[in-house]
Amino acid sequence: MDSDEILNETIINGSRVFVEDGEVKTILSESILKSGYMSVEESRRITLAAIEKIYALK
Repeated sequence: MDSDEILNETIINGSRVFVEDGEVKTILSESILKSGYMSVEESRRITLAAIEKIYALK
């Protein structure tokens, strides 16, 4: 997997992790924003996607 592929947008259950202007950004899904809840597994997947993008930027 090359760095361009990693830097593309990743969607996890409606939440988006992407790079914009050299920064990793996360937009949480509508259901998370409404309920204020996300599972531990979903949180882990979002965090790992963000970390992969941070390392790909370097």
